[in-house]
Amino acid sequence: MWIDTHCHLYDSSLVERQQEVQQRALDAGIREILLPNIDVQSVPKMKEAVDQFPELTVRQMIGLHPCYVKEDYKSQLDTLKAAYEFEPDRFCAVGEIGLDLYWDKTTLDIQIDALNTQMDWSVEWDLPIALHVRSSFKELFPVLEAAQERHGGKLRGVFHCFSGGKKQINRALRLGEFYFGLGGVITYNRSATDPVVRAIPQDRILLETDAPYLTPTSFKGQKNEPAFMAEVAQTVAEILEMDEAELASKLAANTRNLFG
Repeated sequence: MWIDTHCHLYDSSLVERQQEVQQRALDAGIREILLPNIDVQSVPKMKEAVDQFPELTVRQMIGLHPCYVKEDYKSQLDTLKAAYEFEPDRFCAVGEIGLDLYWDKTTLDIQIDALNTQMDWSVEWDLPIALHVRSSFKELFPVLEAAQERHGGKLRGVFHCFSGGKKQINRALRLGEFYFGLGGVITYNRSATDPVVRAIPQDRILLETDAPYLTPTSFKGQKNEPAFMAEVAQTVAEILEMDEAELASKLAANTRNLFG
């Protein structure tokens, strides 16, 4: 059994093909999917996805994606916090949150403010965080390290779609209980990514798709979907020279350790 720890299952490109997407996921051994939230509009969409994909175990996160941190971010955060407080048992993590300086560097200050607010939530609510980091490791680590000191080491989470190298792995591990989400990207340039995968402790690896984005190599040109995570799993098993059944058991345990 595989668990897709980061998938935008509520995206219209997946919902409009619900039956096929669900059946292919089941056929590929995907049984559980974790949904990252992106803004206030996606909160009800996640809830609908639970019913739209009834044969899958669908779990939900709550958070404001850094690309959606705009002038109204404080009111969005208020709405998201209220959604959590109304149904706290609905959510398994605070995410996806973080910093993204690929598209817009001018919002860095408010991205940091939003990130700090949501990391405070994660400690208050005893939930892990799902971190989005794009073109921003240099800016992110000082913020994370200050937050971890502020909270006495209670922050824990996953670097979703991890795009760093060995230096970033070591710095992340010094932070405490942090994991690394591996998806379709590791199938693109194996000569560069295989050594990175080997450098991650096996008890800190999680698998994900980030569907409908970041489609693995074999399905290039198609919208990504949960079933395609099988290629990611096969790639990781090959890199680690591990039987896929053994890997599935180990990664399921990793997922439970972080997300409960």
